Amino acid sequence: MESGSGTSRQRHSPIAARPGEVLSDVDQRLVAALQIAPRASWQQIATALEVSESTASRRAKRLISSERVQISAMPDPLRCGLGFPVLMQVECAVGAAGSVAQTLAARPDVRFVALLSGSYDLVVELVVPSRFHLGEVALNDLNKIPGIVRTTTEAVVRNFKTAYDWGRGLLGERAEVLPATPSSPARQQGRPQDQSVDGQDLTLIQLLAEDGRLSAAEMAKRSGLSESSVRRRLDSLTSTGAVHFATFIDPVLMGFEAPIFLWLDVDLSCLEDVAQALSDQREVRYVSATAGDSDLIAEVMLPDLNRVYEFLTTVVGALPGVRRSEVGLELGTVKRGYLT
Repeated sequence: MESGSGTSRQRHSPIAARPGEVLSDVDQRLVAALQIAPRASWQQIATALEVSESTASRRAKRLISSERVQISAMPDPLRCGLGFPVLMQVECAVGAAGSVAQTLAARPDVRFVALLSGSYDLVVELVVPSRFHLGEVALNDLNKIPGIVRTTTEAVVRNFKTAYDWGRGLLGERAEVLPATPSSPARQQGRPQDQSVDGQDLTLIQLLAEDGRLSAAEMAKRSGLSESSVRRRLDSLTSTGAVHFATFIDPVLMGFEAPIFLWLDVDLSCLEDVAQALSDQREVRYVSATAGDSDLIAEVMLPDLNRVYEFLTTVVGALPGVRRSEVGLELGTVKRGYLT
């Protein structure tokens, strides 16, 4: 569900919210601004929030140091020639979902694991370099994990949307004050093409995966490249969609208590229209066409169960050519963007 790669060292995902824990209004808007422009200056963030630069900087650094918020570079595997994404749904034995999720999250080829309600207990995304690798995982590796009862596997054949600014609405019109960032790969026209990425690019990507706000000067110091070379390489990686940036946080802290996954069977003649209609919804974070049990898979960030009902009846219900839908409520994220 992410546009990432296995180039970064594993580290912990943002700390999950405690029961009843929600950020203050100012902090929610601050995170929303960082979702829109993860590398914006503190002055730009402060202008959008209409607070002082010191306030914006102090609050953001507190959230980041507490590991409530993490900002990372996300290389696109297709554009960087690193492999292709595959989605798996996993049914587990009673009481085994947590341990299975942790086992899968420890794999370097897995970049997303979430616990679900519904027909399946887990949704998992892998980035695999080849069909052979996928076969090894599906036919051999999964058989060795205790607690797995059943799986389905779906190859992602086209990504229509991968977005991290699902909190944009918290800023209202102030979101327009923030600097524009390069489009995510799915937003750029045409089929993704491999980007020429060398070892020095991968070094920069790894540094930024660990801290997405590192300055060019600091990256130059750590990589041994000149600052001008760092800027040139980073501009190339971001302008082509090979790399973009994401701000991660438990959605509950932002007041989004009902994120869901949606699987749709769609008449193929309507597939493009349905995918585009879903992509146009601000609450939809991810949309991909898949080859497998379903035709489209989406992740939708919703505030509560009432909004889930409204989304299903007014948005999904109005889509042409939808033959079947299945919904899973996200109970928790174990891994997102190679962070465990």
